[in-house]
Amino acid sequence: MTLLEEHMSTVLDAVNKLSSLISLLTKGNPEMLTSSVIEENIEMISIYESSADDIYLQSLITICKGAFFAGLREDFMKLLEDIDDIADYAKESSQVVARGVLNSSTLRMLTEKSDSSLLKYIEKIVGSVCSLKDALGYLEKDVNKVIEKAIEIKAFEEEADDLKSKLIELIYSKRKSIELLTLLELKDLVLTLDEIADSAERASETLLTIITKARA
Repeated sequence: MTLLEEHMSTVLDAVNKLSSLISLLTKGNPEMLTSSVIEENIEMISIYESSADDIYLQSLITICKGAFFAGLREDFMKLLEDIDDIADYAKESSQVVARGVLNSSTLRMLTEKSDSSLLKYIEKIVGSVCSLKDALGYLEKDVNKVIEKAIEIKAFEEEADDLKSKLIELIYSKRKSIELLTLLELKDLVLTLDEIADSAERASETLLTIITKARA
């Protein structure tokens, strides 16, 4: 496995663990949702993010020292940065939960409508990251597949963006029944999660730039 693939896999691990945490909080048995269980999941996300940072740094050093990627070094460095941002925002999202203002019952408010559920939102976000991983796998094999995956990532990001707007609207519709701090934390969670899909889209755009330059 190349460093780029290892980096992407570790980043995806962080996003999947975040998805599991949100699912646990919104669908899990309340009696099983002890603080230690939640903290364990948050800690695992932090570990994955830290590991991704280490691989990111190692990859940058390898690119700077190597004699490969002629004319594309800056683009590959940008790609690594975009991918690493995904793990950073996954950790940042988990830290919103870690602050302790949001609880299971509060988050369940964002699952009331199936067409604008927090779980559906997470699904689209994870989908964008999975598609990015697939795109990287095709980079040296099938350029057309990379382009297809980039289009797929864009679609996921647009769907996530639409769900983000609906969730923000839902949150503000609850402003008379929840505390201001809770409202702000819910909004912060939704917006931080959105940055994951945005980062995946930026990475896909960088991939397309690499392909375009490589073909020139």
